[in-house]
Amino acid sequence: MARRTDGGWPDGPRSLPVRRRRRSRRALPAVALGAMAVGVAGCLALLPAVSDACQAVPEADDVSATRASAAISRGSDVLIVGDSYTTGRGSYDGAHGWAQDLATERGWDATIDGVPGTGYVNTGATNSTRWNYLSRIERTASLDPDLVIVQGSQNDWLVSADTLERRVERTLRTVQRQWPDAVVVAIGPSAPRPRAETTTGISSAVAAGARAVGVPFIDALAGQWFTRANSASYAAPDGQHLNDAGYLYLAGRIDDALEELATPPDGEQCL
Repeated sequence: MARRTDGGWPDGPRSLPVRRRRRSRRALPAVALGAMAVGVAGCLALLPAVSDACQAVPEADDVSATRASAAISRGSDVLIVGDSYTTGRGSYDGAHGWAQDLATERGWDATIDGVPGTGYVNTGATNSTRWNYLSRIERTASLDPDLVIVQGSQNDWLVSADTLERRVERTLRTVQRQWPDAVVVAIGPSAPRPRAETTTGISSAVAAGARAVGVPFIDALAGQWFTRANSASYAAPDGQHLNDAGYLYLAGRIDDALEELATPPDGEQCL
């Protein structure tokens, strides 16, 4: 089921929609900071607690941002595991979803492993645990990815929240153990409305499992990526999947979220 991405678009690679990039945050110039320091020196002498509070923030987050930036860069080895959205069901040929669009745009050397109907727990039409996310990840141990993205899954709707959260945690821990140098990202359900309204419990459970192991979670529901206003334009005829425009839009939103992850915080701020 896994395959390499080559774009595959009849008239050449599709370009992601042009989206407004994250505004850069600017630190105050050093000269201005120096002037401010002179002006308030006397006050600070009277308020030692305040002077201790406003310090440079430790750069632990910057390290993560640096790793994320390298992991999403052009030419990176990327593994994407998911369901029919990763397969591309609903697109013009049923085989070009957000993962193919994003990998082509980013210039990744990507292994895209999408199996319709599957999830962290759900096994799809096969009814075999060989096809849930954990089993498929374990079978790809010979790969050496810089970035691992686990998508979904809307298909885990019959699973209790506790069971799903534990399976998500186990699956993502396996990814971390298997590839300790890789950046790991989980993406929650991203269906158009009204299907999206039935996935809130799934999204919460996946978010909790990802949080338990320290994996960044991209939350399409909280971000309101698909609304009543835009879903009709982006939904495939079955109302469950996305069309070509929808997958391009989803790829663009995920691209933005990855850029956010790769952007370091300001070096100076008050704690």
